[in-house]
Amino acid sequence: MESVLSLRSFGRFLYTQNPFYLISCFLIIYGLQVATIAHGDLASRSMMLAAGTLAYTLLMAATCVGVVRLGKVWEDARSIFFIVVISFVAFSIGLDELCVIDWNVATAIMLAGGAIAVTVTETLLKLCQLKFPFWYRVSFYALMCIFYAAPLILGNAVAERQESLTNWGPLLFSTSIAAALLLLGPAIRRGAASVQHNGSPWQWPLYPLSLFAIIILLAGIRAHALWMAFGFIGMSVQFEPLLLLPIAFAVLILLLEVDAGSPTPICAGVSAFLAPALLLFAVTPGGSSHLPIQNDLREIFGSPATLCMLAMAAFFAYAWFRRVPGGSQAAIVSLLALSFFGTAPPMARSYGLMPWMFALLATLIYAVICLRTWRSDQKWFALSSLVSVTIMIAFRSYGDLETGLIVAAIFSTLAMLAIGAIFGTELADFLRVAAAAGCVAGTGGIVFWHFSRSPGSIVWIALAVTIITALIYFAIVRRWGWLWIAGFQAACLAGLLALNTYRNGAFQNANLPIQSGLACFVVGVTITSLKSGAHRSFLRRKFGRRGAWPIRRGF
Repeated sequence: MESVLSLRSFGRFLYTQNPFYLISCFLIIYGLQVATIAHGDLASRSMMLAAGTLAYTLLMAATCVGVVRLGKVWEDARSIFFIVVISFVAFSIGLDELCVIDWNVATAIMLAGGAIAVTVTETLLKLCQLKFPFWYRVSFYALMCIFYAAPLILGNAVAERQESLTNWGPLLFSTSIAAALLLLGPAIRRGAASVQHNGSPWQWPLYPLSLFAIIILLAGIRAHALWMAFGFIGMSVQFEPLLLLPIAFAVLILLLEVDAGSPTPICAGVSAFLAPALLLFAVTPGGSSHLPIQNDLREIFGSPATLCMLAMAAFFAYAWFRRVPGGSQAAIVSLLALSFFGTAPPMARSYGLMPWMFALLATLIYAVICLRTWRSDQKWFALSSLVSVTIMIAFRSYGDLETGLIVAAIFSTLAMLAIGAIFGTELADFLRVAAAAGCVAGTGGIVFWHFSRSPGSIVWIALAVTIITALIYFAIVRRWGWLWIAGFQAACLAGLLALNTYRNGAFQNANLPIQSGLACFVVGVTITSLKSGAHRSFLRRKFGRRGAWPIRRGF
């Protein structure tokens, strides 16, 4: 019983979907290629293949008109429409060898085929009374033009031994396909409004975007076929993902355009979620690529991975321009990824361009965002973090990461001090405590630096600056903790000065008992002041008068 039901379900599928037109298409195209292999010279074989393909295309176009006008079977008509487009592309593929051997004959055949393709398309649309809006029509014919022109251009390049154009040909083909697909942008922004009452029962996006989905699939296959057909015959066949990068980029942009302006952009969100997958196009099966443009890619873009990261950054920049939620943050992260993992090409280095400049650009972008919402302490903290990262990347690019870490740490501490003084939020309180810890750690680092490298007077200057900074910050925020920090820093400075004086022999002729007694006296007075609270009374009279902020505990 179950087998009978399964058989009926399969039969119902064959009846409703009717895949036999598509099966017929592939069998006939394959059969034409087999039939022409042993038929005369190359020109004769090519003309026979072209004529057979065009004849089959005309047959399917006539069938489509009959199915629509007489039978009204739109499900079958959809498959036939696809077959007509596949036949157009198959016609351009069948002349690859002739484009190299006899370019003039190939050009004549290709021009005739292109004219027939335009005539068949317009006739089919008119007789089937289908609406095909302007931007869809422009993009479709641009794609067909690329399919027909690519073998002619690359065939001539092979014949004229223009190796650079031949090597770049497949990637230029993919880029041209991507540009033609982007012409759909205005139509996709209009959505279903552009194809209302289109003359068929199909609704947008099934009509007419399903047609372009077939063309995208054919373009991906064609990019690899061009690589194998022109200049690389005899090499091992290997899938090259990088050739599909421009097409994938265009598809993501079009998916974003579906609802980028809506309050809840679902398709745009899916597009942004898929965008990091662009990095996968730099991964080559087997770990090595057979593309002959590897050296050129390194010269112009640094590496295939850098090219993919540039594409991802460009996508998120466009998403930000189209006001997709999270687009600005994703663009900034993409620029940071370029700074961390990107490779600066020699061409860019010759103009002084370095990867860290992408981080600088990300910082400038976020600075503009912060200026628009300047009361957000979280955004200012994020901006200071970006600046610190940019500093580290910049110094690393010039081979001095240690100095970059020091400068970044100093800037981070100053930024936390500023945010902690300006804002009165919980984050500001936390940043003041973090800055206090940073000041203590920085003082310890200066002392360690003195003992490990003996840098000289710069240590005294650095400690003096930290003491002055802590005292000024105490006057600004009026918190007792910063006096303790200043005292700790002063004790470190005094200890290092005393140790340095002792090492220089200055104590040899001195009266150590008297000097030690004076030092003990100062320590005793300090302890007595702490016990009695005299310093608090003085500071309250100085800073805690009427109208001033009270001095508070902590940092």
